[in-house]
Amino acid sequence: MRTWRRNRESAGLEAELRANRPEPSRELLSKLEARVREDGRHSRAGSFRIAFAGALAAGVLAALASVGGLAYAATGVGQAVEKATRVVHTHGVTTLHKSAARSQYSKPKAKCPKGKKRVKGKCKRIKKARGVNFKKPPFTG
Repeated sequence: MRTWRRNRESAGLEAELRANRPEPSRELLSKLEARVREDGRHSRAGSFRIAFAGALAAGVLAALASVGGLAYAATGVGQAVEKATRVVHTHGVTTLHKSAARSQYSKPKAKCPKGKKRVKGKCKRIKKARGVNFKKPPFTG
């Protein structure tokens, strides 16, 4: 018997006890061997249990397959594997070039100077009709 603390006084006692411990008789050993051999021959109960468990598992798989549960489970497993590979795999910095936020909050386009209008991304001169006054009405407020 080992302990975390070595006691020199008990070391001799332990050795003496080990040397004088009783051993089983040959009759007892032969009876135990015969009993173990007999139990080994009657292992049909163990094989029946294994067969029953296999049949039960096959029945559950067949039931799941008929309702589409296997496809659902396979999809879940596939997604879990995909997520795990994304977590484990290292990527560089990704930048999105086209996104809804970028199109909504992009930098404002430069305004065209007075007398010009933006047409297809370019500033073009506006042709004024002759005889028409384009001034704002006066403030009456």
